Amino acid sequence: MSTSAVLSDLNDLRYFAMVVENGGFSAAERVSGVPKSRLSARLAALEQRLGVRLLQRTTRHVSLTEIGAQFFSHCQGLLAEAQAAQDVVDMVSSTPRGLVRISCPILATHVYLAPYLPQFIARYPHVSVHALSLDRPVDLRTEPVDIALRIRLPEHMDPDVVTKPLGVSRRILVASPRYLASIEPPEHPAALAGLRTLHYAVTDAQDWTLHATSGEQAIVKHRPVLASTDFETVVQATMQGLGIAMLPDVGCLAALARDQLQVVLPEWSAPELVVHLAFLTRRGMLPSVRALIDFLSESLPLVEIRK
Repeated sequence: MSTSAVLSDLNDLRYFAMVVENGGFSAAERVSGVPKSRLSARLAALEQRLGVRLLQRTTRHVSLTEIGAQFFSHCQGLLAEAQAAQDVVDMVSSTPRGLVRISCPILATHVYLAPYLPQFIARYPHVSVHALSLDRPVDLRTEPVDIALRIRLPEHMDPDVVTKPLGVSRRILVASPRYLASIEPPEHPAALAGLRTLHYAVTDAQDWTLHATSGEQAIVKHRPVLASTDFETVVQATMQGLGIAMLPDVGCLAALARDQLQVVLPEWSAPELVVHLAFLTRRGMLPSVRALIDFLSESLPLVEIRK
């Protein structure tokens, strides 16, 4: 008896068990709705594959042969395990549960994740979240991360993964009132080249591209007195009067409200960055991962992308 003969069709084992448990083909038909002729044909095919007779059939009675009784005992265990396996898949396929890993730049973690993850976990108590705050690119193909929250220029978005845009992040020029009082306030980006600047970015490129509300574009080549990939380092130095910095507006709201920072050249801003979620595929996505993607899409207070 080969393994393939037994497992070639699990339904045949289920039909066999139904006939035995209900005491015959007619009773099994009434309980299951499967026609008696089909049950009989499938059982005959199973016996032929196995090369043994499992049931003794008379016009009024069906009974197990000796080997049939042993086979039925093992069938019960196999069918129970198969149902348990199906139950696990059904549970995972319908109810969000388990661990979700999401990566996010450090500043974006504070702004976009920290205020909202408690709400998500309260809504989905069977889900746990591991938030990785990293100011470096994360490779979704090689690192154990389900979702990456990214903030990039449109042309720098990864074409090899699925992306779900959430909104835009705007960058503005800011400086402390103390620093602005010590200089002639600039009226055009060209004047920035002669002033102290600070640079916040995860790349080495330090030119600033600015666009005016009038449509004019300017490229500012500058040599920052301080450059860092850490937002807090740059914003603290800017508030202490070190110079002019280009920073994400969402990270400056509190300092602007407290007059620790002021906007420089308010008619000018850098190209908008797209705040988006990145993941490898939608196919076979776990409900927990899909739930977090949907939750962040609905919850984050982002400026809509201009059409």
